[in-house]
Amino acid sequence: MRSLLALLILALPAAAEPVLRVPYGELEGRLVARIDFEDYPRHLSPGTKLDGIQPAKGAAFAERFAGQALLSAEGFDVVVSDPAGPLRLAAGAPGENLSVSFIYMLSNQLEGLAAPGYPAREASGEGAVSVLFERDQFALGFRVAAEPEPREGAGQPGRMTVAFYRRDGMRIAEMEIALAWGRGDYGFIRAGEVDDIAGITITNRDPAGIAIDDLIFDTDLAIGQAIFPPHEKPRG
Repeated sequence: MRSLLALLILALPAAAEPVLRVPYGELEGRLVARIDFEDYPRHLSPGTKLDGIQPAKGAAFAERFAGQALLSAEGFDVVVSDPAGPLRLAAGAPGENLSVSFIYMLSNQLEGLAAPGYPAREASGEGAVSVLFERDQFALGFRVAAEPEPREGAGQPGRMTVAFYRRDGMRIAEMEIALAWGRGDYGFIRAGEVDDIAGITITNRDPAGIAIDDLIFDTDLAIGQAIFPPHEKPRG
């Protein structure tokens, strides 16, 4: 017969994960900000090279965060340390930062550039991508274009790793995710809807690298440079 203590332990709920996977479509109705990279020229691969930190409305993009160290493993960027606080972006070397390409004749999408750098085909989509939000988030989502079908002998689909960070540089969580073939949707929500996600870093080991599109975030409406919570309205 089990002891009372053992029964009590079994009855306790499992510890909640700090960040949970949720359907992207469920977040679209709640999040009002979207970055789709359509402001860049539509160029097929190798696309448009982006050196330096890339600002956007409500967020900015670069290779990594200050304090993060990157190594190369079989041509892919690998993050081996957490950022220094406060969280701030750091660009990769010229030609090894980011690019935007017109993918599948569908839309502009963001790619990280790994060594040997732009315009080498093997560099596109295999580098790290980091996003710094202007305001802390409790949920976000993005779409990913991955290898459309498994290569002969590949065995398993590619994978991406998403690390979530607070404004002080502390890592909240890190998730390794098997990628869907082709174009997949990925949504994330903080346990308890705590709004403390200041930035994310995305790396991958997909056979052909990945491209990122349609980043959604923010529940408050931004008008120009002024940001108004849902219960407030701008004064005329």
